[in-house]
Amino acid sequence: MRKDIQCLRGIAILFVLLFHLAPNVFVNGFLGVDVFFVISGFLMAKNLTKAGMVKIHDYLLFYYMRFRRILPLYFLAVFLITVMVHIFLGDFLWKNNNRYSLASLFMVTNQLVIHDQADYFNEFLAATSSLNGFLHLWSISVEMQFYLFVPIIFFGIQFLKNDYLKLATVMIITIFGFAGFAMILDKFAFNFMFLRLWQFSIGFCALFWSKIQQNKLPNKADDVPSWLPLTKEDVVTISLCVLSLCLLPREVDVLILRPLVTLFTAVIIACDAPNVQVIFFLLDNPLGNFTFQLWKSDALVYIGDISYILYLVHWPVISIFLATTIRSYIFCILTIFIASILLHHLFEKQYLKLRMGAVFSLIFFLIGANAYLQYSVRNDSFWNMNLPDETREIIDKNRILYVSLWDVEARKDKCIETDTDTPFPKSNLKGYCRYPPGNGSISIMMLGNSYVMNLGEHIRAHFNYNYSDYRYLSVLANYGLYSDHTLESAQALQFSKNQVELYKPDVLFVVSRYMENIKNPIQNNDPIVREINETIAYYEKFVKKLYILDAHPMYHENFLNLFLHFVITRPDDLDVLHLDKKLADDEMRPVKKRFAEIKCKKCHFFDLSHVFVDGDKYLTFDRETLMAYVDNSVHLTGPGVQLCEPVFEQVAKEIMNSF
Repeated sequence: MRKDIQCLRGIAILFVLLFHLAPNVFVNGFLGVDVFFVISGFLMAKNLTKAGMVKIHDYLLFYYMRFRRILPLYFLAVFLITVMVHIFLGDFLWKNNNRYSLASLFMVTNQLVIHDQADYFNEFLAATSSLNGFLHLWSISVEMQFYLFVPIIFFGIQFLKNDYLKLATVMIITIFGFAGFAMILDKFAFNFMFLRLWQFSIGFCALFWSKIQQNKLPNKADDVPSWLPLTKEDVVTISLCVLSLCLLPREVDVLILRPLVTLFTAVIIACDAPNVQVIFFLLDNPLGNFTFQLWKSDALVYIGDISYILYLVHWPVISIFLATTIRSYIFCILTIFIASILLHHLFEKQYLKLRMGAVFSLIFFLIGANAYLQYSVRNDSFWNMNLPDETREIIDKNRILYVSLWDVEARKDKCIETDTDTPFPKSNLKGYCRYPPGNGSISIMMLGNSYVMNLGEHIRAHFNYNYSDYRYLSVLANYGLYSDHTLESAQALQFSKNQVELYKPDVLFVVSRYMENIKNPIQNNDPIVREINETIAYYEKFVKKLYILDAHPMYHENFLNLFLHFVITRPDDLDVLHLDKKLADDEMRPVKKRFAEIKCKKCHFFDLSHVFVDGDKYLTFDRETLMAYVDNSVHLTGPGVQLCEPVFEQVAKEIMNSF
């Protein structure tokens, strides 16, 4: 194996490791996975080109070599992670981890992630904050799906006459593949193998470019094109500088940085320059600067050698054990490296010496062990957690909050209309209801996103049927006043306008959780403010009063899981889960500044954030009862909404007294 490729693997795994250890510092480090994909593409192209892929035996041998390299360690990792989850995580986290452990056994973790992310109310299950020990295996699933598919590509490519045609073909695949990746919804494209194919195929480009260079005259093969006044080492050094952008503490647009990292990884591989030097400039150092041969670094080569094991090991350790203390960071880092080194020498190196029959026997044994473990953790009392009665009571009371508030609470009145025509897929309409006519003369409409479902019924209750007509609509990505410039958000806003024009309510509520671009710094002649004012001017033509939910603190996704995890593992540190008021206010400030510039005579803002304030914190749970105010999908729970009831009552009275 080329040392530069092993070092590149070492760099890639360090990027990923740093990102997962400190995601707020190394915000671009996740692109280390993209480096792995390019390397895999190059190596698969190299192996398949050597093999020729003419006979069925060639294909079977290719699959055997891939399975031999990946599966024993992979199935052992799945087994050990499953055990860790059921020993160190609370039983309230087992259901989701069990789903992902089963998907991981079938190597379709990426497909389960896609499934969960497609469901607005369940996408938190696939978030990195979900205390899910198997989430990182999505990339292994993508690679294995690629391995199943790649021989088909090379079966077709081998009929092309020369390397120039082959290079042109894989370049076309890369270009069109990236175009598809860039145009498709990011969360879907991130996990879908065929939309990641361009990163593997750019590895193919590196191979065929290298072959073309090697087939040139000997005195020209080692040089870059004459029109480029740089050596191969210079090109690699520049490429490494581009890769180092992954270490920047500020997020770079992923549609810019991802293709750059992918391209320059392929450039490094294609150059095959073993003598790259890195120079360290030391100020005020009497010994001067010093250099070292990067691709000959034994430490980096060794990290590259164990990079696959490091990848398998690091995430479950971090997701289960990492806290905010220095001690926990030291523990996690040492555990990751010690476990990886032991697995490399005591397991990986040993089974790679085995013959084919023994390798298959080992794989089948590990599959059988995992199958039994999957049955055991679901059925055997051995895994039951023994917790103090007080702790168990807290957990059981909070487990009720896992179900969304609007699903667990009985609705007082049945809707007489629950559907309407929409310009978007019906799946984006999360709720639509027209209640039976009340006893009053006020017509009321409430629109927004999922916060309508979360808060709407509690607001309606305070009118005590003192309305003539009451309806709500809850739409995905509907902020009521502006759009985030995605198609679904623009359609939701237009739908809201059409509904207001159609029904002309006396009172319009805009109840939304404000996300995306409205939280960016405000600009001169701000386009979002302009859009909000245009939308409000439109609403004012049809309504008499407009009540808008003010900015609210942004809670952490999977908060309820984290809260209960702390109840078990760190009960004395629960207060760190409350939101720092200053930081939360800073995050809300751009929203409030924009709302302050709204031109509206009929507008009234109602704020819920103040009811959660206690000193310098926004409370996220009741300190006395230890009931969470926030669920996993960043909506308010029953206890949280209960704090807001006085505000709802005041708003309802104000409206009823004004008509």
